[in-house]
Amino acid sequence: EQDEGETEASSPVVSSTEEETDEDSEPEPPPVIRRKVSFADAFGLNLVSVKEFDNAEATEPEPSWSNGRNIVKAAEEIYLSCLFTVPSSTEELDQRLGEQMVELESIELLPGTTTLRGIVRVVNLCYNKTVFARLTLDRWSSYFDLLADYVPGSSDRKTDRFTFRYTVVPPFEKEGTRVEFCLRYETPMGTFWANNKGMNYVMFCHQKA
Repeated sequence: EQDEGETEASSPVVSSTEEETDEDSEPEPPPVIRRKVSFADAFGLNLVSVKEFDNAEATEPEPSWSNGRNIVKAAEEIYLSCLFTVPSSTEELDQRLGEQMVELESIELLPGTTTLRGIVRVVNLCYNKTVFARLTLDRWSSYFDLLADYVPGSSDRKTDRFTFRYTVVPPFEKEGTRVEFCLRYETPMGTFWANNKGMNYVMFCHQKA
């Protein structure tokens, strides 16, 4: 932008006597500055180009390349096989809770990921309580504990729900990566375990060929 011409000269200073006689006169308006706007194409330059992106483009999965072929990864490539069953009814769940105070309610593989999510139900023995999932990937040569989080609004006064997550890291073993775990429920009234009647919760994470 360029200023076209200079601004007009400023108004002369008025003496005190003139101020007294011209008190009722209206003040002069402020000087007007004229500006000139030029566009880039007038000088032979390129205008800015704008590209619009569709949401569908942003959400498409990134492809992987193998032997020169374009292969799109699908969520169905990863799946679980479990060597145990969770309670199939409310009555069965209540029975297990009555016996051991804690039980695995469900386990799933989150869609499109290698993350396991487990839901644990515990008897509401007291306000202060802690739930852990103890996992091993090498048949208990080593293990680690995952702290489960309380599920807000899940309490029915008699029981509470907790959830834990664990991400299995590829590449998977030939027969699938073995994940084994049990549950520990700690309260001031005692510590309680759930381990699939002594056989632990065992599952394999596979990748389809």
